[in-house]
Amino acid sequence: MKIGLQTWGSEGDIQPFITLAGSLVSAGHEVTLVVTDNIGRDYSGQAKRFGFHLVEVRNPDNPSAELIEKVWREIIEVGNPIKQSELVLKYGFDPVMEAMYVAAKNLCATNDAVVGHFFLYPLRVAAEKSGTPIATINVVHNCLPSSEICPPGLPDIGRWFYPLGWKLVRSMVNRIFLPRVNVLRKKEGLTPDSDVMTQTWASKTLNLLIVSPSICHTPKDWGTKHDVCGFLNPPEDQSIEEPPNGLDEFITSGEPPIYFTFGSMMLHDLSYIQEALDIWTETVRKVGCRAIFQLPFDDLSVFKTDEKVFKVQRSPYKTIFPKCSVIVHHGGAGTTQSSLLAGRPSVVVAHMADQFFWGAELERLGVAGRTQTRKGLTPDKLAKSINQVLASPDKSKRATEIGAIMSKEDGVVDAVRLIETRLTGKKVA
Repeated sequence: MKIGLQTWGSEGDIQPFITLAGSLVSAGHEVTLVVTDNIGRDYSGQAKRFGFHLVEVRNPDNPSAELIEKVWREIIEVGNPIKQSELVLKYGFDPVMEAMYVAAKNLCATNDAVVGHFFLYPLRVAAEKSGTPIATINVVHNCLPSSEICPPGLPDIGRWFYPLGWKLVRSMVNRIFLPRVNVLRKKEGLTPDSDVMTQTWASKTLNLLIVSPSICHTPKDWGTKHDVCGFLNPPEDQSIEEPPNGLDEFITSGEPPIYFTFGSMMLHDLSYIQEALDIWTETVRKVGCRAIFQLPFDDLSVFKTDEKVFKVQRSPYKTIFPKCSVIVHHGGAGTTQSSLLAGRPSVVVAHMADQFFWGAELERLGVAGRTQTRKGLTPDKLAKSINQVLASPDKSKRATEIGAIMSKEDGVVDAVRLIETRLTGKKVA
């Protein structure tokens, strides 16, 4: 079977599709993955290794590093998730929408079925026009209205408030997205959508929520087209990262360190990285701990740290997180679930969008300190949240329990099975 995948966004939006593409290839399918990375990361090595065809669709405006930094600082400074979404669309999605739509039409024309990131309304339009079966993938579980889930961005003051809260949230989301969606739909002669969350962002056939069932139960009012298949944790044969030289020795030479990473939220910009490093360094001093700093820069020697800190560009979360005491991260869907799978408690420093929700979810599960925000972050605030975790053995115990449950799940296998059966009506060889 020929299956086309399309995704857009940060590394956290793209890596699950790489995992899925590799697994579909292993299951005997011919796979094409269309990628639009918001800062132009190169995934050709993974495509070659796992055997899928990669198509990269880049922003035709080719924004400079200076513009990317300027926009990113503006996004952080705004703070409000709705306004942040508007900025992301304006600078990161709108300029490349037409190119993504062209790629989406080609993907539908050359494949038996397609699977897309829920944000990618161009693929849904292309699939609807061509009659190609489509599944959507949702990386977070707060984008589908339910009487059992607190609306995103609002305080949980009780279920009595949920219907009104969802009405408010859907109104704001529709105001931002619907004009964009319906311009394309009308251009292609399709009936305009009336609601983004329930129409634009979810396939009528299969909408996969790649979230562990230990985090998200399936609400009764979602219906059968929505399936919580589990975290798309890469299989062992897809592991391509090795620990940097000296990291294992550092970890075993003292108390378990705290891992600091802002993942794809950390710009590859010296001044921006230094700002985060200064906060982390002072936080480590206040907490009195050992630490691993993940810094996305080629020459780590330019950053000055003491013997209590080990610097890495990247490291394999699957093997390193379990050896740490706490994971301080940005609250991305992938990093959040990797920390839980490792059985480690967290402190989330939310930068934007769903990261605030993931912080709240980890607090709800009893595995995290108080969520901080990147805007206005100080060493005192961060140290206070870390100390809250270190002083609460129950948080570590609870994280270990959830990690043990997640280790028995296999979201990748379930996702492949659902795509095979629901998009074709039968399992294919």
